[in-house]
Amino acid sequence: MKHVKLYLTALLFAALGITGCDDNWDTPPLVTPEATITANTTILELKQAYWFEDYMGVDTIGTKENGDHIVIKGRVVSSDESGNIYKNMVIDDGTAAITLSIDANSLYNTYRFGQEIVIDATDMYIGNYQGLQQLGTPEYNAEYEEVQMARMPLEFFQEHAQLNGLPEPTLVDTLVVPSISALPTTPEGIIAYQSKLVRFDNVQFDDGGKLPFSESEKTVSRMISDGTASLTLRNSGYANFYNRILPEGTGSVVGILGYYRGTWQLTLRSYEDCIFNGEVLPGTKGNPYTVSQAIEGQGNNSGWVKGYIVGAVAPNKETVSSNSDIEWAAPFSLPNTLVIAESADVRDYTKCLVINLPQNSELRRLANLADNANNLGAEILLKGTFANLYGMAGIKENAGTTEEFDFTPVVVVSSVDENFDSYSIAESGKYLDLSSDNLLGEGWSLITPSGDKDWSIRRFDEGGTENNYITCSGFSGTPSPDFDSWLITPAVNIGNLAEKVLSFRSEVNGYGSTTSVVEVYVMSTNDPETANLTKLDPVMPDAPATGYSAWTQSGNVDLSGFSGIVYIGFRYYATPDENYATWCIDDIKIGVRGEDVVETEGNGTEAAPFTVSDVLAGAAGDDMWVTGYIVGFSNGSDATESAVFSAENARDNNILIAGSANETDIVKCVCVALPSGDVRNAVNLKDNAGNLGKKVSVQGDLATLYGIPGVRNTSAYKF
Repeated sequence: MKHVKLYLTALLFAALGITGCDDNWDTPPLVTPEATITANTTILELKQAYWFEDYMGVDTIGTKENGDHIVIKGRVVSSDESGNIYKNMVIDDGTAAITLSIDANSLYNTYRFGQEIVIDATDMYIGNYQGLQQLGTPEYNAEYEEVQMARMPLEFFQEHAQLNGLPEPTLVDTLVVPSISALPTTPEGIIAYQSKLVRFDNVQFDDGGKLPFSESEKTVSRMISDGTASLTLRNSGYANFYNRILPEGTGSVVGILGYYRGTWQLTLRSYEDCIFNGEVLPGTKGNPYTVSQAIEGQGNNSGWVKGYIVGAVAPNKETVSSNSDIEWAAPFSLPNTLVIAESADVRDYTKCLVINLPQNSELRRLANLADNANNLGAEILLKGTFANLYGMAGIKENAGTTEEFDFTPVVVVSSVDENFDSYSIAESGKYLDLSSDNLLGEGWSLITPSGDKDWSIRRFDEGGTENNYITCSGFSGTPSPDFDSWLITPAVNIGNLAEKVLSFRSEVNGYGSTTSVVEVYVMSTNDPETANLTKLDPVMPDAPATGYSAWTQSGNVDLSGFSGIVYIGFRYYATPDENYATWCIDDIKIGVRGEDVVETEGNGTEAAPFTVSDVLAGAAGDDMWVTGYIVGFSNGSDATESAVFSAENARDNNILIAGSANETDIVKCVCVALPSGDVRNAVNLKDNAGNLGKKVSVQGDLATLYGIPGVRNTSAYKF
């Protein structure tokens, strides 16, 4: 699927204000950190130089042979956010990883996943704690009567460590271990594998579906197996997922690879590190909780939540106790909170979650309603801990960085009126590839979930006038497994539309296809894979066996049953077939009334031609069949002034037809052009006076002729 990516601009600090007061005071702009020291030693080289064969041992890191300080760097691959990792952090430079034992909590607030850290390691302490090599501080262990590694003070670490740049999670690699039995046993392998972020596939929990990950305030070991061996999983009773039941079945587990007295063990960074039975576990980004589930999980759960923005906490409200404490509509006063619900139309605070928007964060900048009122009704995905805020259900501990939320600001237009004629196409019949040329205006999107065919713009000159329209076909393409291509309008706020209607014109070239369709949907977002979709029922043409149908007016499709921010999606869908229909769309209007659909007796085909009444009522199209009785001709360029209801002195270039053979009222007649050739020779009254009063069917383009409704470019006839 093609999507617009959201890029990080600033994320380093998150000041968490949790009152309804405006904390949006002016602050200095954030500066991207830049280390003043440069790495000259890899982590692997450092670990190899200071390796202890024993489970205990401590050494002071010296200098290089030339006297330079030993400097290493690495990206953070761990996180203590969930509480399962306690007072340590792991960095990896690609050669190896090393654990940093630091006497501090919530390290993730400053040292986020993917953050590069440069460390002047000279005069720091390196050694083993029960076999795990790490940086820390010496401490005498009375039980073993020897010095071991312990946690270094945070201040000491900060004296030696510098942040470099902003976090880049995409630069973090996970080592895939082919099997548990493949874990190394040699010193070289142990040095290389210790503290790495690893993944094991095709594993099972020995107690899956039976026991929780841990017990409250206890550290518990659980076992995973893959058929070749077993591995210990260490779980803290302080983790925010400790009471969740171990997954059943077979799946993948990701974690930090530890080492304890000759035995490998694994520590999860979060609940999301488990993916089982081919499904993403509940509460993960791929399978987020609903707002209702997050409300139920208050106080003992965390994870990702998906909801719709419905408001913000009103000013000077420290406790929300009624619906009046929430601002549900613009204007919005403060930028520091959002209120989300399971659907965009909820206005009951007891069914909502309140979210704090950290000051100076990307989340606040992009999502807050005070500056972005158009976001009302938009979908948002974010993670955090479920806990009380403002006296109501809420989400805490979201730092506001782009790795902790997924949201695209809503560009809302007041209406849509697009006929695609502004696009420059050199020749009639040529196409313009919108996806490659990136020519869609702001808010429009093209999304192709399946197949290799997108919507494109085509120019087709009609009657000397250039006309562009948007078109899609599976012809000469490759389905995978089907063709599925969406043209999606900018967001519109239904409440702001002068006319709550949609209209457009469409035509289709059937090529004998019965499997190619265009469907039209109201969408809650512009992502068809996640949006709530409501299929509309506009008037659409039937695909003919050959050639193109007539352009068909959709009618003014009622949108008054919808509210908030919506999108209109035009979906081309085709299953594999020998032939694929080409569908064309033009004159898309939202909030602007288009033409009403004309109710006709016929449909313009040879088998069911339009009647004169149909044409007079507004039937339109090219190559349409029309039937009526020949009642006269126009003797001049204005039929209303020069109509003659006889065959006397008739002209041979036109006839008048009506619904009855004795009609003499010009306003009830249609003028038919007779171009030179077989049609003129057979139909005209000058040479065929006996045709007066006969019923005839003619084929041509419906258009004004001699000042009245008429048929131009007449190409066929039938008495």
